[in-house]
Amino acid sequence: MKKIIIISVLIALLCLYPVFNIWGLSKNEAVPSDEDISKGGSVIESLSDFDVKKAESNVRKAEKKRKDESVSSEKVQMVLYDLKNGKTTYRKVLRDVYIVGDSLMNGLEAYNILNSNHLITQVSASLYHLDSNVKKIIKMNPPVLILHYGINMIAVGDKYLDNFISMYSRIIKELKKSLPDTRIVISGLFPVDRDIASAKRFGEIGDYNKALKSMCKDLEIEFVNSSSVLKAHPECYGSDGIHLSKAFYDKYWLRFLIKELEIV
Repeated sequence: MKKIIIISVLIALLCLYPVFNIWGLSKNEAVPSDEDISKGGSVIESLSDFDVKKAESNVRKAEKKRKDESVSSEKVQMVLYDLKNGKTTYRKVLRDVYIVGDSLMNGLEAYNILNSNHLITQVSASLYHLDSNVKKIIKMNPPVLILHYGINMIAVGDKYLDNFISMYSRIIKELKKSLPDTRIVISGLFPVDRDIASAKRFGEIGDYNKALKSMCKDLEIEFVNSSSVLKAHPECYGSDGIHLSKAFYDKYWLRFLIKELEIV
């Protein structure tokens, strides 16, 4: 009988234990005051507002960028269509563009594609040509300035590349300082037809373009590499494998620039 009573008491205690445990926890647990709840709500609300505002701002910026890009892309396509169909000319489309460089840029004047007063070019020109024309360029105050140099300075050896980049950087810094509102674009070296222009130094063109791209990033200006145009149209090479036909500029390169740089 005693055994039965003891077992019954133990069972009862086991059944009541969870009830006492919960009651104890509820007594010991700190209940947040109205003030604490209010503060927590304010923090959550402020964080929520911040996130929402930030998200809305990002959405607006993304939407504006998308619209701007869409409008710009449409304008570019319209200009390219008009050029193809003879409804406009490069002189009109590129009225804000000035190009300075060597004989590869001289083709624009030789083929009468752009106004000569928008060009400063010279056969066999190096960066010394650019350096000597800095004051003239500054006086022109071009909205867009495209520079193309290098084919006459390219050589095998790091020291030649370093000297080239060092001199180019110095001149560009001077131009940027005097022409803060000018959009400066560096044109990469054009590839040559290696079947004709087989000199060893032309094998350095890729390294020179990489260095130019890096320089432009450091100086916060634009770099455009036109290698793809010549790879797609090797028929544009002249007999020396370096200089180019009228079709290169008229049908391909200038249109590539307009599309790539969104010059409209």
